[in-house]
Amino acid sequence: MKCRTGTLYNQKHAVSFKLSTSQTCPLCPQVDSALHILSGCQHTQIRNMITERHNIACRMIFKAIKKTGSLGSCIVSKNIGSNGWMTMQYLQIPETAESRIVPRWLFPPRFPDKDLFTSSRPNFVLVTPIAANTQKQQTNVGGWVLRSGRGQLRETGSTSAAPPATSRATSPRQHRLKDLSKSWRDIHLVEIKYCEDTRPQNQLNAAKEQHKDLCNIL
Repeated sequence: MKCRTGTLYNQKHAVSFKLSTSQTCPLCPQVDSALHILSGCQHTQIRNMITERHNIACRMIFKAIKKTGSLGSCIVSKNIGSNGWMTMQYLQIPETAESRIVPRWLFPPRFPDKDLFTSSRPNFVLVTPIAANTQKQQTNVGGWVLRSGRGQLRETGSTSAAPPATSRATSPRQHRLKDLSKSWRDIHLVEIKYCEDTRPQNQLNAAKEQHKDLCNIL
């Protein structure tokens, strides 16, 4: 509440009240502010506390996704803290999501193995099949289709007809996710960030920039 009302005391206040001549954080060399205190301080202990708070929020969201049933089995990687912490919170790790890095099978065949460990790691990666009852309509723009019910444009690269419905799985339990054809799966990168509720755009842009290269590769 103090953060939202601008009354969380920091070095900027101290300078305004003539109690200090420096706006620098007393724990790290960055400029102090309410947002800095809550999520930006680089002091080792504070940084660890901020990271664990983030991971706790991620694990709560992970638990909520698992409760949705089919979506729980669509998680193919998770980067939300150690498995030990998940066990302490009685969270069962799906067999499909034991790794903290994006699975090899999502990358192009010739993608270097050494780069797997240096690519960005979203908090979650989900792979969902395109449902059999999802109709595709060809737009006037060549190479783009609109999936009804989702309001999303998807680049196809061709205008060939969709394969028969019998070739598409309708439930994650009816197939192995990595056996899905690239053109018949959706990849969802989930990155969770704390932000000011009145100014979320900065963190949204930061998340997009963080995973821009990974999006282009996948």
